Amino acid sequence: MAEEAGLGEKELIDTLKGLKASGVIRRVAAVVSHRKTAYLYNAMVVWKVEEKDVERVGSIMASFSEVSHCYERDTSGYWNYKLYTMVHARSCEECMKSIESIAQKAGVNDYRVLFSKKEHKKTSFSVNS
Repeated sequence: MAEEAGLGEKELIDTLKGLKASGVIRRVAAVVSHRKTAYLYNAMVVWKVEEKDVERVGSIMASFSEVSHCYERDTSGYWNYKLYTMVHARSCEECMKSIESIAQKAGVNDYRVLFSKKEHKKTSFSVNS
């Protein structure tokens, strides 16, 4: 990144730290294509969680390295599943074991697993200057 920006590594790191401290940016993160790293199985898991438990349970779920996304959605009165996670694994069995571990640690027994079949579109956020 430093080379591409025409900076030294230390200068880039110091600049990013300054931008974060001033609130201009929140974080810097890499976007990894999980399929290119042999994580061929991924599943959206929807979890039925009581409103009073969402923060606690969401924190537990987000702590798992297999979880790339964990977020809350409004149920709109017709869908009782409030928390959503994306779980990635190298095999279907590994994915299910991870989901079972998450369920046990979070204390949530009501969930549905939706395995991805095909990726139709994936874009990264970028700003053109």
